[in-house]
Amino acid sequence: MQTPKNLDEAKALVKSEKAKLTTAFSTAIGSRWLLAIAAAFALAFASHTIYAPSRLPPVGGLNMAAIGLPPLDLGIVGEQAAKARDAAVAQGAPSYIQAKINENRQYVPLMNAIGLGLALVVLAINLTVMTKRRRVTRG
Repeated sequence: MQTPKNLDEAKALVKSEKAKLTTAFSTAIGSRWLLAIAAAFALAFASHTIYAPSRLPPVGGLNMAAIGLPPLDLGIVGEQAAKARDAAVAQGAPSYIQAKINENRQYVPLMNAIGLGLALVVLAINLTVMTKRRRVTRG
């Protein structure tokens, strides 16, 4: 990232990064692949809520590029998020989170219910946006 030399360059940089972020979110929200991901999460959390409330569904190792989804250009925000993710992994965040979950096993059914609720909210928002974008159904 280049450091802006004056206020006009800084404004232009902010405007371009805002456009990248807006385009990425517009691409993601209302897409069929987000619909599939949200539905899969809703199904996973619902089945664990009903049949295995003492376990959380395994959702680790998700990588959009590895499963063939289009990359989202989030600009500087995406670069910083990737750096933060890498730093968290280097500091041992996954094992820390797993240890905290193991310490608080009594809350796992509640975590499943919250995960189900969040997945259903994302699914409802995505379906609403899809409906508003595609007013005419094709075959």
